[in-house]
Amino acid sequence: MQAKTAQADKKALADKKAAADKKAAADKKAAADKKAAADKKAAADKKAAADKKALADKKALADKKAAADKKAAADKKAAADKKALADKKAAADKKAAAEKKAAAEKKALADKRAQANKKINSRIQIDSQQKRDSRTELLTVSVSLNTGKIVTIASIGILASAILVSAMVFIAG
Repeated sequence: MQAKTAQADKKALADKKAAADKKAAADKKAAADKKAAADKKAAADKKAAADKKALADKKALADKKAAADKKAAADKKAAADKKALADKKAAADKKAAAEKKAAAEKKALADKRAQANKKINSRIQIDSQQKRDSRTELLTVSVSLNTGKIVTIASIGILASAILVSAMVFIAG
């Protein structure tokens, strides 16, 4: 009977060892599956991060291009405005020069007419001037004022009166 029990014990031990080996193989497979799942998740996360970065870079590039286009449009508009202003100023200068020339011509024509009228009136003026010069002068009076002396005397008087009034107020008070 001992042989049967020993054989049963051997069989039980073999079954136990087989069960332990089976459990170890299952644990090993579960660990391998778990590692594979973790690697797969890490790869997916890495790909998602790369996609997100690529999208952000693409958006930044689009924003940069839009800003450059906007700046170029603003520069183009500023150049057009500057050219229009320069053209407007040139036209105004040209108009002012034309008006100045017309005024100068008008003045020259008026001076010519005045010169013609002056020739007629000059004979009358010469006669009256000769009469004035022919009179004899009896007395010539020349008056000159030294304003510096007058201002000095006036300021001394004002200062003296202020001192006297202050003294009277001090004495009376």
